[in-house]
Amino acid sequence: MPVTVAPARNNEAPEEKGWGWTQQPAVVPLARKVFRKWLARVNASHFEEDATLCFMELLTNAIRIPSPDGLTNTTWTLYPDRLRVEVRDYSPDAPYLASSDPESESGRGLILVHLLADKWGYDHCSFLDGNGGYLPGKTVWFELHK
Repeated sequence: MPVTVAPARNNEAPEEKGWGWTQQPAVVPLARKVFRKWLARVNASHFEEDATLCFMELLTNAIRIPSPDGLTNTTWTLYPDRLRVEVRDYSPDAPYLASSDPESESGRGLILVHLLADKWGYDHCSFLDGNGGYLPGKTVWFELHK
């Protein structure tokens, strides 16, 4: 479900887009296409290659973690000096850089994010569970600077 926040008239306010992606592997190519179109629309195509790769890595990891509503929420924010991408999931476990077997077909995603992003990290957070309680989770994010 897309959510758009219009920028303020002073050109200093960030441009922001939020999406809730279904938790299916087939959503990844669609997310890639939508993200690239958004970058072009906000005149941030210079971030496209690195940002798209980092976003796809974080989204691919997050959609594997079931959520109560079946969605993985993301936010893309373009500031005057940087792009920030956030991906939320329902795992309280911290992301970590894993060494993987050279023959393995997976396990290198966060290494790529670490190498390509100017900054990256995560923040623990809580989500409403729909029954008046909270579920633990985190937001994994990266930034690319101009």
